[in-house]
Amino acid sequence: MSQMVKDFDWRRPGTFLPVAMAAAFRPRSFFSQMDNRGDLVTPLLFLMGVHLLPSLAALIGGFQPGAVAWGLATRLVVDLIFIGLVYTIGHHIMRNPLNAGGFLRVICYCLGVKLIAVILPFLPGYQDALMVLVYVYFFVILYFGLRAAAGFSFLQAATCVLLSVVGMVLLMSLLGNLTVDVPSQGPAGSSAPTATSPK
Repeated sequence: MSQMVKDFDWRRPGTFLPVAMAAAFRPRSFFSQMDNRGDLVTPLLFLMGVHLLPSLAALIGGFQPGAVAWGLATRLVVDLIFIGLVYTIGHHIMRNPLNAGGFLRVICYCLGVKLIAVILPFLPGYQDALMVLVYVYFFVILYFGLRAAAGFSFLQAATCVLLSVVGMVLLMSLLGNLTVDVPSQGPAGSSAPTATSPK
């Protein structure tokens, strides 16, 4: 049996899918032996790939380029904000010694489960329900990833994930009235906000 891949290597694109699959379906095994090189570029490039592939699928599925670009930018910003929340809560508030590169790897590699969004443009009517399931599963594997890579206890990992989700929901609620015009619905089931002006 071949050895499990230890980290994504942008110079070896063939490691992309094995990392995403291992993080999604064997999170405890993968993150317990993950090679944390500490750099920030590698997991960010992985995250970019996770979002680019569904965006290309959306273009093939007939979405307008403007909507695709908006959807890509929006999802990246949302994920980066969530990453910042998890790192702030886990490292600075909960005092876990895992470095920024480690936290970034855990979250970005867990986000690889969102590659399923590649098929969403071809499943009209099921996009929202499927993405809800994907996000629920993402939170589950993030919990296991934090336990394996950061050494969190059951309560610490669950608290870190829960507080990050609550913080994200509150932040998005605060920003809910600050939106812009976009051409139409974004790719991969992400609805583009409509224009309103803050009062």
